[in-house]
Amino acid sequence: MHHPDLPQPILFHPLKHHLGYIREFIATQACAEESAIISQLKTLGSSQLDLYLGELQVQQIAQETIAHIRAQEASTPATYRLYLSGSSSDYRLFSLSDGSQWVLRWGIIEERHVHLHPARYSQHTIRVKANSLKTAVAVSLAVRRYRRALSLELVNQVRTQWLGLTPIPAFPPNIAIGRLVQLLQC
Repeated sequence: MHHPDLPQPILFHPLKHHLGYIREFIATQACAEESAIISQLKTLGSSQLDLYLGELQVQQIAQETIAHIRAQEASTPATYRLYLSGSSSDYRLFSLSDGSQWVLRWGIIEERHVHLHPARYSQHTIRVKANSLKTAVAVSLAVRRYRRALSLELVNQVRTQWLGLTPIPAFPPNIAIGRLVQLLQC
């Protein structure tokens, strides 16, 4: 799922890759229908991903990316594909103004051929499991929605009922889900 308000040709999934956007999502979606929330969280997949923690806003990331591909003379689908094929792999790395590294790939959605996501282990980025991120977002939403304190019971309720995941046996704050919940606090 891409962000529909981003300028073409950018394909970027901020609910999966941008901490500031996720915080905003939690703040604005707490009262949304559960099915809509679940549907959006399922777009995060189940593998590992890279989450950008930096200060750049989603629109600024898109604009800097467009400036980069223009500077590379790779603005059209044909020139962009040629630009990607000029590397030894099917992607290119580049840096944004804050020093973070980003990956450019071929986007499969029409008119959004510039697929963008944070690079692995880049500055201002952490690597997380998608199920941990989904759980942390769902728990943060549930805390707001039900006005309940964070607890193992609430974590397992959203994991099983919203996400179709198995319950966890304990919820110490130092495990990935606990650290992510703390990070998502607005």
